[in-house]
Amino acid sequence: MSSIFPHDFTLCDNVLRINCLSHVGVTKSDGFILALNGHYILHDGGMTKTTFALDALLALREAAGVDVLHFDWFISHYHIDHVCGPIENVICDPRFAIDTVVLPPHNALPEDMPHGDSKYSPKIEAALTKFHPDCRRIEVHYHSDDPSTIFYNFGGAEIEILPPDTDWSRPRELYEIIANGYFDTNDIYEPKIPTSVGNAASIWFVIRHGGRKLLFTGDSMKRTRGITEESVDRMWAIYKDVIGRPDVAKWPHHGQARDNADLVMHEMDPDYILTTAKFEGASVRYAEVFPDHKVRFFNCSEKDVIIEVAGDGALEVSGGFEGVNPGEYYVMTTGKIK
Repeated sequence: MSSIFPHDFTLCDNVLRINCLSHVGVTKSDGFILALNGHYILHDGGMTKTTFALDALLALREAAGVDVLHFDWFISHYHIDHVCGPIENVICDPRFAIDTVVLPPHNALPEDMPHGDSKYSPKIEAALTKFHPDCRRIEVHYHSDDPSTIFYNFGGAEIEILPPDTDWSRPRELYEIIANGYFDTNDIYEPKIPTSVGNAASIWFVIRHGGRKLLFTGDSMKRTRGITEESVDRMWAIYKDVIGRPDVAKWPHHGQARDNADLVMHEMDPDYILTTAKFEGASVRYAEVFPDHKVRFFNCSEKDVIIEVAGDGALEVSGGFEGVNPGEYYVMTTGKIK
């Protein structure tokens, strides 16, 4: 396949292509552009004051030869490193049209507690109303409120939207698990609590094409090995039968060193794991706990990664890091992985 972004992304050849956007100079950031048979999705979009998503979408627009590039926007959760790039650079640009937006559920944190939902959700809503008034909104609810998943056709591929398990700002989750378990406090105004609540509210997305499955996990939390009811644990327990064995899975919360999702990821048993943090530690932990593992890690913090899945199931991953960066990475991509 050997895709060259962005020109190959405009082909209608039944090949799902995903550009995992690099974020040079930024510690962590999530942004992905999906393309299939003339349809496009921006998943999240990266950090504030960066133009990685904008630059990639403009290049895709030019390659497609259109005045206005139409795409859908999938948002995993309301955090600066996932939505601020599009808020500042993309959704107000007349060269783009957002046809559908997938919005994460709101949380019930106190109104006087600053958090991503209260800050970014109104900005997104205002911009969509002003610049994309005909945009269709898919508002995802919590699984505890509505256990149904949402199916979305994407150019012939199937995307299943998996709602977050529960509103983690509810008393039991907030006090017993996040406050007490993470930060050893009963203070609801511990500064790190709203960030953890927002991460735990991440939507998961399963993409199926050509008999392959790809899983995107947002920033769902798995901080503490001694706690078995964190958002990663619950999401996997709820959706294990839906997810099955993914071919490619994004490590929750970028794959940072403090993350402890290795047990769940090992149970998923993917062939390839994507990390998106500049100083990640997930691959190191995984290799220490499972030294005989067969999984291949790849990272897109400083170089774009292209994932391609053909209609016949052929899978190729290219780009990213090569080799080992002692103390930070166990193994990253080595050119193309077939």
